[in-house]
Amino acid sequence: MTDTEIREALDSEAIEIEPLFDENLQPASYDLRMGDRAIVTKRLDVERLRERLADDEDAVPEINVEAERGFTLPAGSFALVVTKERVRLSQQYAGHLGLRSYFARKGLLLLAGLQVDPGFNGHLVLGLANLSPRSVYVPHEESIATLEIHKMARPASVGYAGMYAGQQTTGAIPRQDSDYLRTIETLSVSDLTQALLRLSDNVGTLTRDVRVWGFPLATGTLLVVLGLLLTRIFAG
Repeated sequence: MTDTEIREALDSEAIEIEPLFDENLQPASYDLRMGDRAIVTKRLDVERLRERLADDEDAVPEINVEAERGFTLPAGSFALVVTKERVRLSQQYAGHLGLRSYFARKGLLLLAGLQVDPGFNGHLVLGLANLSPRSVYVPHEESIATLEIHKMARPASVGYAGMYAGQQTTGAIPRQDSDYLRTIETLSVSDLTQALLRLSDNVGTLTRDVRVWGFPLATGTLLVVLGLLLTRIFAG
């Protein structure tokens, strides 16, 4: 749908976006902003990977993005975030989500929640992965995703009735998803790079040690063997 068609659907209350900002209405989509909640997977450094502790006290907390004015998604991490807007679609409309190109160019990838079914009513939960080698900061209420709206030829016979419907109406991250993410530990790309660099340094040091000490040791061993052989020959 074009911006004009989206506006007409909003005016007729066939769809609803709350809060609504005219500047977020684009030629063929509507920009959704970063909401108040997020959960980011824990970073796991190399030492932590060796220990692999899994105590409940180590579970990551939900981030109050509104209070923190944003959140940081480390390299290699995954996050669930909630949109600021609540979206309601009648059964003749469906939506499709995409990541704003600004964040895509920074290395973020939108992994979840790409289709918004007819009859949906609630805040959208987005799955974000940071594929870049550095952290990405997402400010609170920053436009992060685009919502395309499609008008179907006929209304769907059954509206959205997913298992998370009640929780998303209130803007909460679904309990099942949050419990799962709280216990995930990931080795960040930067930590993995540092581990590989340390491994490379150790291999380089070992190679140099072999070069420095290997020849004298081999020469000394050869002399000892020759000495023993000569001793046996002359003794015989």
